[in-house]
Amino acid sequence: MTFRASNILPQEAYQTVKKAAWQLNINLVSFNAQLASTGADYNFLRSIYQTLTRSNNQLTALEATPGLAAFAQAQEDDVTYNVAAEFVTLEAAIGDALLWLDTNIPTAVTLKSPGAWDDGTMVATVFSPAQTAGLQAALATVVAAIS
Repeated sequence: MTFRASNILPQEAYQTVKKAAWQLNINLVSFNAQLASTGADYNFLRSIYQTLTRSNNQLTALEATPGLAAFAQAQEDDVTYNVAAEFVTLEAAIGDALLWLDTNIPTAVTLKSPGAWDDGTMVATVFSPAQTAGLQAALATVVAAIS
């Protein structure tokens, strides 16, 4: 038999997921502020996509931690707190935001030689606040799923 050091303890998993969710909240509020005021270019939208994907992957990895549900109820001092349901709600909201990006950001671009790149980037398209209104709403839903 070997020493079992590879599993995650409920306390560590809950602390990690709470910190990750709060950081996601902070990031999305900031992203939404920029989307609403100045819009976004492809690099900014890619940052949003990567942030959402990383958060979703982390949630998925931690939600199956044995004992997490009981630990969360004890920590929140609420026997009705259903952390599994909260994971589902948050992951669904993240999924909706990722889907919006996947379906609404054009990916077909005309290839140009490097000499034709105006500012040194291949894609310089900027999306206005109006064009990202659906993304802003999707990110607001994710923010609302975190308290």
